[in-house]
Amino acid sequence: MTPDQIATKADVEAVMKKLDQVERLLTKASITPPPRWITVRDYASRVDRSVATVRRWIRNGQLETNGKLVKNPDIA
Repeated sequence: MTPDQIATKADVEAVMKKLDQVERLLTKASITPPPRWITVRDYASRVDRSVATVRRWIRNGQLETNGKLVKNPDIA
């Protein structure tokens, strides 16, 4: 082994500290599915169109709606 292949105690401790930080972050993290229905404004933002265009699509029956909400385009 060459000297650059040998980990020092400080190296190992630094790696362990980073792993502890990652573990804490992962423990706090949660994955939630995207909402099925979103506002017209959110929909317009996601598809890069104006709110007026999205409202026109709704009037023309081109989008699935649920009350004042529109089906999220990110959900297949």
